[in-house]
Amino acid sequence: MAKTDHCPICNVSVKPENLVRHLNDIHPRHPDTPRLREELRAEVGRVGPKRTAAPLRIQKWQVALVALIVVGGVGVYYLTRASPEPYPCVSGVGTYYHWHTQLSITSGGNPVTIPANIGITATCLEVLHTHDTSGLIHIEPDTPEQGRVYTIGDFFAVWGKPFGAPDHMFLNGTEIPASPTVGLYDRPEAIILQYASFTP
Repeated sequence: MAKTDHCPICNVSVKPENLVRHLNDIHPRHPDTPRLREELRAEVGRVGPKRTAAPLRIQKWQVALVALIVVGGVGVYYLTRASPEPYPCVSGVGTYYHWHTQLSITSGGNPVTIPANIGITATCLEVLHTHDTSGLIHIEPDTPEQGRVYTIGDFFAVWGKPFGAPDHMFLNGTEIPASPTVGLYDRPEAIILQYASFTP
């Protein structure tokens, strides 16, 4: 039978190496606890040896594996994430309708190149997109649900640029109040936006 000791306060049986912990846990506010604790700690063998945890050893291959999983997960997320509504991914055929609007932008009187492949990723062709730097916007919904009238503001949202406040806006050669709500229709529709400053 293992040797036991008794708590000097409550007389409960306690293993000698656990008596200090018992005082701390059960009698922390008792007026004799600080004195008893110091006396017991001074006795040889009263306090058990401190247990130290084995050091955690991480191998290089484990770090590489975790890094690979994280990078792969981020890549899969960006390649497969669904396109946010109202800009759905489409087939690229435009089975409901296939329209084109010509967009021209100037910044301080200088022409701005509208990038190719706006709205195109490895896994998604959005309903509004460009194929080249000509400024031709393709509007290609596949279904009636996708086939609402999209606006120039929708295109800027796909592009990831703020529409901002153009100085002038022309629709088919006629100046109109500048607004992101102007609808995108089929050619010969042409929209010209003139900004004091615009960064593509």
